[in-house]
Amino acid sequence: MAKSQSKKNIALLSAWIFLVLLTILAYSYNPYERKSTSFEKDLFAVENANQTISRIELNGQGFTNTLEKNGNSWSVNQEYLLDASMQQVFFKLLEQISIQRPIVGENSAKIKQNVLDSGVQVNIYGNEGLVNSYTVGGDFQAMRSYFVKGEEVYLIQLPGYQSYVAGIFEVPENDWRDRVVFEGIWQDMVSLKINRPNKETVEFKYDDRLMRIQNQQADTAEVMNFVERFNYFFVDQFLSEDHIALQKKESFDKAGIIEIEGLDKDKSLRLELFKNPEFNAYLVHINGNEWAAIRNERMEKIWIELEKL
Repeated sequence: MAKSQSKKNIALLSAWIFLVLLTILAYSYNPYERKSTSFEKDLFAVENANQTISRIELNGQGFTNTLEKNGNSWSVNQEYLLDASMQQVFFKLLEQISIQRPIVGENSAKIKQNVLDSGVQVNIYGNEGLVNSYTVGGDFQAMRSYFVKGEEVYLIQLPGYQSYVAGIFEVPENDWRDRVVFEGIWQDMVSLKINRPNKETVEFKYDDRLMRIQNQQADTAEVMNFVERFNYFFVDQFLSEDHIALQKKESFDKAGIIEIEGLDKDKSLRLELFKNPEFNAYLVHINGNEWAAIRNERMEKIWIELEKL
């Protein structure tokens, strides 16, 4: 029996991240009027999150992620830089989440226990201490998110839009991380070398204030346009060791090696690329250590532009 498409694809972004992002981008349109209520709808909202928050602890089932401000930057578990796009989406959500209604009646105790048993404990801190603390859970299929605080259970919303708010609190460590793997531009390079199977090695070197292709003639502007593709070069997703693509990495063929020698040796980069037509992304081995994925269409554009030089 053919394998399901979901097992053939490397999931680059979870569906709920996409839904949350669409919600944030579309938030300026709100067709609903707020009705007066007897509860504080903004109990969980954080005003001016970027200035208010200094640390967020997310303690889930089998994971703990701590997002912490260090000067002008944010870190993930004191080890990685926080991805700027993820931070923007998350903080916008924290500013705009609202209580749709409290959960009362017979279902309240059941929902509360389910959230406490399988949800994510959230602790938000500011410079002067704890800002808020609650537990997040929900039902992705039903697009329902619940926050539990003390004895109370609340159904949570982004006003005017249906989205799985709880999903972003469940993001694994790798998806919080900054995806840039070369922290620099072409002026930070000594050389860029690309080696592909059954192709001649192509090398670019910094010379007289430009990157120049070696051992062949090419238009300088086109060369620079190509090299600039590697400015702040990023992967599309870091992969955990148990990812299905890594479990099947023996079925991937070698697709090339990209090497960047940096002026700062600590920025030098070696990417080993592997491809399997049944997957929608290249496997990437970074400096012989971590594994990541780059979408097929991104890499194919790079190969096409390289062939045109």
